[in-house]
Amino acid sequence: MKINNPLLTLQGKFTLYLSILIIATMSALAYWNISREKQLLQDTIIREGRALVESLAISCTNTMLYEETGLVEEGGLLDNYISDLMQRKDLNIIYAMILDPKGKVIAHNSMVEVGNSYQDEITKQVLASWNTLLQYPKDNVLDISTPLAISTKRWGTLRIGVSLENLKKESSSLAFKYFLYTGFFILLATGVIAFLFGFITNPLKSLTKEMDETKPGEDPPSFSGTSQDEIGKLRRSFYRLLKRIKEDEREREKTQRNLLLTEKMVAIGKLTAGVAHEINNPLGGLLNCIYHFKKGSQSPEKQQEYLQLMEDGIKRIQKTVTNLLEYARPPKLERSPTDLNSIVEKSLSLLDYPIRKNRIEVSKDILYDLPPIEMDTNQMSQVFVNIFLNAIQAMEEGGVLKIDAKPLDERIIMTISDTGKGISEDALQKVFDPFFTTKGEGTGTGLGLWITQGIVERHGGTIQLSSQEGKGTTVEIQLPLPKKLKSA
Repeated sequence: MKINNPLLTLQGKFTLYLSILIIATMSALAYWNISREKQLLQDTIIREGRALVESLAISCTNTMLYEETGLVEEGGLLDNYISDLMQRKDLNIIYAMILDPKGKVIAHNSMVEVGNSYQDEITKQVLASWNTLLQYPKDNVLDISTPLAISTKRWGTLRIGVSLENLKKESSSLAFKYFLYTGFFILLATGVIAFLFGFITNPLKSLTKEMDETKPGEDPPSFSGTSQDEIGKLRRSFYRLLKRIKEDEREREKTQRNLLLTEKMVAIGKLTAGVAHEINNPLGGLLNCIYHFKKGSQSPEKQQEYLQLMEDGIKRIQKTVTNLLEYARPPKLERSPTDLNSIVEKSLSLLDYPIRKNRIEVSKDILYDLPPIEMDTNQMSQVFVNIFLNAIQAMEEGGVLKIDAKPLDERIIMTISDTGKGISEDALQKVFDPFFTTKGEGTGTGLGLWITQGIVERHGGTIQLSSQEGKGTTVEIQLPLPKKLKSA
């Protein structure tokens, strides 16, 4: 069987799951490495910025001290420090300033800011801190400040702003490189996995092909050349299974032949016993009549009575043999389109007298537009007469004979039920056996339902019988519709 979706194959599933595992693992490693590299770069910037601010703070503090004591004239030294600071290339400094203790700008890289006073929260924290302070006033901006003080004497605060844009760009570049490397590695790994896994799935495909091509009843091939791995074990197990199936099939056929032979012998025994019973009784009467005739002492009236008994016995034997021949050599069916309503009415009219005599109510529910059925009218009339007669004889004290018929799919379903005495569960299993009857001695041959079953089956139908003691019996007959009606 061809599989169009590769993900439905074992190779496809294994490759997919392993690829997902590799992607998850590589993604986690990439995230960890990117975060670690970003943190290292940021730590480097902080360390260099802190060192720069703290080293420059010493020069600025000394300058402000010397200016205060008069050792150095007030001039542009602080501005020079700020200007030199802005020229550095190792750090991307975006601003640098010196604030007095009240937040007023003493020196700034932008001259227009000199003299302004800052009172924002960041500045307040800067002025309040006596240690180097790191803050992030904006995205991608690091603010580093340190006090310009000696002991408890404070002249101001040195404050610079370092841009982290380069850090962001380097992190993005690093993430892109990891993405490329990870994608390339995943593609390479997936290809290698799919290729290597093919060495595992190819023997499985070969075994599957062997299984598909193995026909029922064939002797399994030799498995001496199979490998010693799990697939080889599976192949050997499959071949052993084929052998066991072959042996079991032979044993089953042997057992089936024995069962069929036994069933035939049982059927022949039942048939022989029934024939012997049905023929021996009238033969015994014939022998008895012949014995009296040999004595020659009977009156003419008695002789006439014996002759009548002999004739009845011979007719009974003839009827038994005729019924047997009718089932053993069924006559050719003379089919013709027949209306089920008409054949049921005809069969009921033949039994009008026993129906009225037993005070039986007949209820029919047969559609008038029921499609005609191809059947032998005479033989099917015999079927209905046999079933109706059995129902009538089961309702000696009166009852209801109900007849229903309806089309279902490609068949006509007909049910005939009575409210008679019913049949026991044990007897129900034997009602279609020849010479089996639930009627009294001499009132039935036990061939009626046997012959009825044969006629229905020759018409391509089925007959089933269900019953409960004291509640009645139901016979269901299914007959096929003509082919032209099926396709209509």
